[in-house]
Amino acid sequence: MMERTPYSYEFLWHQINYGYENIRKKKYRKLLDKFLTNDELKTKFNKVKDKKVRKYEGGKLEKVASVLGLALCMYDNYPEIDIDLLLTAIILYGFSSLYTKREFYEKIKDYPEVIPFIYRKKRKKPVLEILIFDDLLKIDDKITKYIQKRREKNG
Repeated sequence: MMERTPYSYEFLWHQINYGYENIRKKKYRKLLDKFLTNDELKTKFNKVKDKKVRKYEGGKLEKVASVLGLALCMYDNYPEIDIDLLLTAIILYGFSSLYTKREFYEKIKDYPEVIPFIYRKKRKKPVLEILIFDDLLKIDDKITKYIQKRREKNG
């Protein structure tokens, strides 16, 4: 099993920054700036392992970069998606792992439309962007699992 992401951190942060640059709504950019401009947080985020598939250092960062890319590709086909909300939720999903649930809730509580992405119990009704968010995370996990098995098989 790998100990750390095979990708350079510079490349992964470039992918995340590309996702951020595609967010047009200033209120979401302002929220994300609290995380993306904090070098200490970013350094901590570099070390976070994904709990499901990428169970190695940088795994969560790699997952967020990957899912942002998938979301942007999907938006090309479905421009009705609120891509600003979806991209914001994906980036926040990554940073949420650096906090307790209560601590992170305090950081995003002024953005009620974002809360249900991170806190499933707060979901009241089906929302297209939440459906996409959940499914992108799942498909990314499935693809990554398959690739990992292939790598193991091929040595």
